[in-house]
Amino acid sequence: MTSLVALGNVRLGGLIAIVLFENLAAGVVGSLVFGLIGIGLLLAGYWLFDLIAKRIDVQKELCEKNLAVAIVIAALLLSIAYIAASVVQEPAAAPVFNLAPGP
Repeated sequence: MTSLVALGNVRLGGLIAIVLFENLAAGVVGSLVFGLIGIGLLLAGYWLFDLIAKRIDVQKELCEKNLAVAIVIAALLLSIAYIAASVVQEPAAAPVFNLAPGP
């Protein structure tokens, strides 16, 4: 009787392991996809900033170690990353702004 119970636990443990592996695989794939989307959004934002700010040669200024340009680019990339993270995360966890007047 003990061997049957142990055998049942092994089958149940194997089923749990398969379910956990499927969840892990889905999580890894989701992380990779959304990570690539985030990197794409960062590159698009930097390209757009470079397109808009034609008077500043960003690459040249960064090569000359211009700290002000470096801070502006860092702030730009951080703000795009923050926005991309809030867009990519689960809708239930996204901040909801209710602009309607309260009761």
